[in-house]
Amino acid sequence: MHVRCHFFGPLREIVGEKTVEREVGPETTVDSLLTAIADDHPGLEELLFENKELRESMTVTRNGTHVIYQNGPDTELETDDDIRVTPSIQGG
Repeated sequence: MHVRCHFFGPLREIVGEKTVEREVGPETTVDSLLTAIADDHPGLEELLFENKELRESMTVTRNGTHVIYQNGPDTELETDDDIRVTPSIQGG
């Protein structure tokens, strides 16, 4: 299956491009996709995960719907899915 993962903010800086396209197998989840991409980009894992779990400060959508309204990080991917990963904006 072909999927696209779009990164924003500091995540994009680490990945070096806005969109990463991947071929994934059946039963691939959002979490396993992000873990595989993080394995290829040093420094990304620390921003995405805390104690091996997706940080609550990350907004992750699948085809425009936040994954918390699906099956969370365990949401299974389908062909041509668009995953968007955006860190919360923090500041003061």
